[in-house]
Amino acid sequence: MGLVNSALQIGKSALLAYQGGLQVIGNNIANVGTDGYSRQSPSLVPQTGAYVNDGYHPGGGVTLAEVRRNVDEALNVRLRTAMGDEKGALAEQTALASLESLFNALSDVDLSSQLNDFFNAWADLQNTPEEASTRNLVLSQGAALTESLTRMSGSLENQYEALNEQLQQTVTRVNEIASDVAQLNLQIATSEASGQGTVTTLRDQRDRLLAELSELVAIQTREQPDGGCNVYIGNELLVQRELVRELTTSMEVVDGRQTAVLRWADNGGQATVWGGELEGLVRARDTHIVEQIDNLDRLAQVLISDVNRIHATGQGLEGYERLTGSYSLSDPALALNAADNGMIYMPENGGFLVTVINATTGLQETTRIEVDLDGVGADTTLNSLAADITAQVANLTASVTTDNRLQLEAGSGYAFTFSDDSSGALGALGVNAFFSGQGAKTIALDDNIVDQPQRLAAAVTGLPGDGTNAGQIAGLASSASRSLNNGQSVMDYYNGVMAELASTSAAAENAVEAADVISRSLEAQWEATSGVSLDEETLQLMRYQRAFQGAARVVTVVDELIQQLLAMAR
Repeated sequence: MGLVNSALQIGKSALLAYQGGLQVIGNNIANVGTDGYSRQSPSLVPQTGAYVNDGYHPGGGVTLAEVRRNVDEALNVRLRTAMGDEKGALAEQTALASLESLFNALSDVDLSSQLNDFFNAWADLQNTPEEASTRNLVLSQGAALTESLTRMSGSLENQYEALNEQLQQTVTRVNEIASDVAQLNLQIATSEASGQGTVTTLRDQRDRLLAELSELVAIQTREQPDGGCNVYIGNELLVQRELVRELTTSMEVVDGRQTAVLRWADNGGQATVWGGELEGLVRARDTHIVEQIDNLDRLAQVLISDVNRIHATGQGLEGYERLTGSYSLSDPALALNAADNGMIYMPENGGFLVTVINATTGLQETTRIEVDLDGVGADTTLNSLAADITAQVANLTASVTTDNRLQLEAGSGYAFTFSDDSSGALGALGVNAFFSGQGAKTIALDDNIVDQPQRLAAAVTGLPGDGTNAGQIAGLASSASRSLNNGQSVMDYYNGVMAELASTSAAAENAVEAADVISRSLEAQWEATSGVSLDEETLQLMRYQRAFQGAARVVTVVDELIQQLLAMAR
């Protein structure tokens, strides 16, 4: 009976082992559509058994020793890195695509077209300086240009703020995932310590979370002996078993802008991130958006300084009776070209002419005002300039306002104009200027010419039909700018910015495509290692089915033998 019982136990072990194998294969098939599911393989091992006749040891059947996850950790690390690179490149490319859409460089209403329309209006004014319609066109084109610049500046600032919000949301998700990983660490360690073997389902869940986390920020993982997994961002610990060290965002002023700065919640130290969506968002905000904000501000500043420099030295169809400069200085007692005096551009050593006109007789008296900025002796300040004008020009009083701007007022029955400003001081002070403001956010038409087309300084001499000054402003479209050091014109500068943006955007798109190719290749390798193939699982299912049927037949035969032995005993 012992031998028969041994045979029965062998059959029983086979039934149990192959039943377990069928469960594993069935679970694989059931999860063929589950993202991140790692294929499981039953590991069957033979059992030792008692000897039979003549001392042979045929064995004691079979047992299901373990259920093995088909996972290549090195491949998982490479795949996580590739997924993070792709997400980071995509975040950067998305921001650049938004910038291209904002500038709309290939349309008929882009900033380049508006700049051309603006300078063309001045060219028309050169030909017909006394036409009211031509003067009104210059003002309308100037207003349209300033509105576009301020609108685009606002849109860029909005994109900057949107990226701040995106960073905050991403950091919140990083912390949520880290917390979930910590909880799974505890569950895995507890379950596997109780002798239940590898908890495959929990480990798959953790791997899926780590994959999602790596899309947000580049991580490193270190599995611990108890089954837990430590997670690092750079050299900083994020998860240690069930403990989480959270990230946070602190709103701080950086270069004059409210900026979401990444910091560690526990000690406030600044967090440095590599890879993933977080790095892509930071690069998009701090590199591309800021660069375009600076470029647009630079374009506006060049436009303001170049146009004002020329306009301030010309004359309109009528003079001023009262005029206040647009720009205030930090200190009226400092030299006009002092670096910290708040000038949009620096005037230089030279001078300008002031002409006072008697409205009754038409007689004119012209006086040259020297602007001493040679760095030798006492240089011209706003206070001294106002004093010189008052002392040297009859029927004209100059003063400094409470907010440090130059103010000029003619005597009763008189008006004044300007010409031949070799110092650039008038334009720098916003006197007889066309634009006001100091960048794309604040650029506007000067208050003194709004709805005052007759004050447009189209002339140099003031003689009828003189459009010389308007022609010089129109020439800014193609002539080298005094505000740019590389000999570019205003249009050259803008076109260069657009060309660089297009090139950067194309490179970002190529980076996304390259990262996608790498990710797809690694995903294919992951599928080959860890994915479920219905064809392979069907073959395994048939194999275990036949094995189970064979084991059942063994049990049936042994049962028949037992019945015969019992019959013989009776």
